[in-house]
Amino acid sequence: MTTSYLKRQYTLFGREDQSFTGFVAEEIENRTKSILKSISKAPKDHQGKPVLYTVLRHVSASGMSRSISVHYFDLEYGDMRQLNYECALLLGLALDEKHEGVKIKGAGMDMGFALIYDLSSKLFSDGYAISQRWL
Repeated sequence: MTTSYLKRQYTLFGREDQSFTGFVAEEIENRTKSILKSISKAPKDHQGKPVLYTVLRHVSASGMSRSISVHYFDLEYGDMRQLNYECALLLGLALDEKHEGVKIKGAGMDMGFALIYDLSSKLFSDGYAISQRWL
């Protein structure tokens, strides 16, 4: 997550008695709870693992970075919801506001899978705890 984006959030939502570092720590804690709740609402695959969907939004001219958005299907409300901000914050990646996705660097492998694998590793200490599907 880019520091400038978090600083804008801090300016808008931060409390006067709270430092920037405290704001970031609180935001990570709140978003971790939020994403765990969202994942619990997601449909399960045949192995009982929640499924997150990825959409390739943009590829850089060099092909070395991509912007990928992350979504889940909310069974309670029957619609797709995005998790871009939460993923970027928890994984320390940049949020690509222009292309509405998480900016991830790399090539030569399935970067949507890599993004969900990293998220799953961060949340559950098991990279295969969440399934990934492309839309």
